[in-house]
Amino acid sequence: MNSKKTKDIEQLMQRFFDGETTTEEEARLYRVFRRKRLPHSLERMRPVMEAFGSMEARAPRRAMTASIVRRVLAGAAAVLALAVGTAVYSDYREEQSLARLYGGSYIIENGRRTDDLRAIHDDIERTLADSRRIEKRAGQNVIDRAEQDVLDNISDPDMRREVELMLK
Repeated sequence: MNSKKTKDIEQLMQRFFDGETTTEEEARLYRVFRRKRLPHSLERMRPVMEAFGSMEARAPRRAMTASIVRRVLAGAAAVLALAVGTAVYSDYREEQSLARLYGGSYIIENGRRTDDLRAIHDDIERTLADSRRIEKRAGQNVIDRAEQDVLDNISDPDMRREVELMLK
């Protein structure tokens, strides 16, 4: 540090001790005294300025922590609201889908009518699966009877065997 800068710092220190410095000037002083090497004339003031520098006004950590906690809580609340909203919307969509597919359906068990589509959904699905199996069996029976009718109406044994082979 040259002698002009040293003189400048000494004058700034005098103003500091007279209580005439701004916070920016004080911060400048604290930075100067944090240097490893200082001119001999300033070195003797290092302990005093380091002590003042340790009391330098800083933003309170608690306020920053509270701000971070608020942001985290706000984020968690937003995620929770999104999850609840998604679940509610999903339930609504499921109910609409059930109403489109099975609207007006009901079951009667033990003399009580139930038309809550969510409650009877599994029963409806089982009934539909049963009806598909019955329909398939009935369709196969019709086909089997039609094939037998065709075979019964063929009088030529060779032709009958040939048609039987084709049907299998």
